[in-house]
Amino acid sequence: MMIKPLFLNQTLLKGLLILGVAMNSMVFAEQRVTIVFDAEMPIVNDTKNGNYAQLASVIDQYRKIDANTFFIFGGESLGPSMLSTMDRGAHIIDILNSLQPSVMGISKRELSHQEDELILRTYEASFPIVSSNLYDPLTHRPPEGIQTHVILRKGTMKLGFISVLNPDTIVKYPTNRVEVTSPEKAIIKAVIELKAQGANLIVLHYSVFMPVFDRLLEQGTVNLTLYKDQDFEFSPYKAFPHHPHNIIIKDKKHAAVVQLTWQQGHPKESLKIQKTEIDLTSVSPKLSVLQQEREYAHRLNTLLSEVLGKTATPIDLRRKTLRTAENGFADLVADTLKQFTGAELSLINSGSLRSDAVFPENSILTRKDIRAMMPHRNTLKLIEVTGQKITAALEHGLSGIDSISGQYLQISGIKIKYDATRPAGTRLLLVTLNNKPLNPTKTYKVATLDYLLNGGDGYTMFINSKELNHQQNSNFTLSDLMAEKVQQLNVISPKTDGRILDISTMN
Repeated sequence: MMIKPLFLNQTLLKGLLILGVAMNSMVFAEQRVTIVFDAEMPIVNDTKNGNYAQLASVIDQYRKIDANTFFIFGGESLGPSMLSTMDRGAHIIDILNSLQPSVMGISKRELSHQEDELILRTYEASFPIVSSNLYDPLTHRPPEGIQTHVILRKGTMKLGFISVLNPDTIVKYPTNRVEVTSPEKAIIKAVIELKAQGANLIVLHYSVFMPVFDRLLEQGTVNLTLYKDQDFEFSPYKAFPHHPHNIIIKDKKHAAVVQLTWQQGHPKESLKIQKTEIDLTSVSPKLSVLQQEREYAHRLNTLLSEVLGKTATPIDLRRKTLRTAENGFADLVADTLKQFTGAELSLINSGSLRSDAVFPENSILTRKDIRAMMPHRNTLKLIEVTGQKITAALEHGLSGIDSISGQYLQISGIKIKYDATRPAGTRLLLVTLNNKPLNPTKTYKVATLDYLLNGGDGYTMFINSKELNHQQNSNFTLSDLMAEKVQQLNVISPKTDGRILDISTMN
């Protein structure tokens, strides 16, 4: 049987060709990207909250599934920690190099060791480090090694990436010279430049939530925002409705996997986002990265495993406990600082004490424990300050109670009464020294930390205060002082004595 060739008329042929082109166009019109995002990981080999090795496994898994996978790291990790006091965060960059981030956004803790150390870290990184509003007035540019924005590429895909700091960053982490400019202006400027470079989508990372970010999403100025804050429950914005494309991770253990699809040329109208939060503690670690983390942890343990003594009473260093009331261990620290410097009183910010740990009575204390409690390299200062400035400082410390801020002051040598229910700025009721009200015009010898002397946490009243000599004018740190104190006493018994009294808690 002879098979006749099939011939299509021209009209049918054109129709099929048009249909084929249209279908082909539809297939290629949909764009797809996966983003793995995490931040706030200052501790290596953290088995309690998830570690870099577990994060590496998540990244590898999604890179295998989707070739268009980007790993974006949100910083907040170069300090403070025991290791970072020694290498200023270089070990974090070393481990991140193994994870091969697409980019890292700068958050406030990247300034823990000031801008010059951050600049050094950028040269150790095999990935771009971005801050869109960190500005050096000497060069009229961002600090050396830091980019204002980048295009992240995978095949034909181009993601524009921006990262902004909150202007209050340099209040908590004073810098030598760099400034933080307006986030919104920096974002708009960067968006214009990124779109001119052909960015398909604009991704914004930020270090502290501000309502403007939801507005920029609503306007379509940016397409996706990324943020991690384990303490977001204390934010005044926690109950606010947020734009669905504003990705906020609130659990310290979690990383986010964000899968984006959109129609080419119409991201604002067609963008769809699916977010999955992954508990890192449930993930098997990548062995090569785990070995890297263990090596760093082993070095730390070797250096700091020395037993210094024990505590006969419990020590509670949980965030809320430290930052809203008198704390027994903080009393011991403030007392030790006052005695060591020969001051009349001492003031330390609660944020200088960390670890978020609880030590039951009769717990053994090692040098590592003390370093974890005080990971910052805070040096000891003795200054002359008027009673008026001391009162202003105490009032400023009380203004951060609602947000559980580290500016809350722990004290020695004085007693204070306040009312936490009153508006910020009017909470302090009484300050006494030796059972007498503080004299606003008299000058007092005050022991404190270099951080506060430099205006950290907003304590600008201490800037340019006259420094006095004391028995140790060197780089002796608060951690060194307390390690020596515990070793000297062998057994400590920290407890409160009523030096800080909130009358609103009295029945």
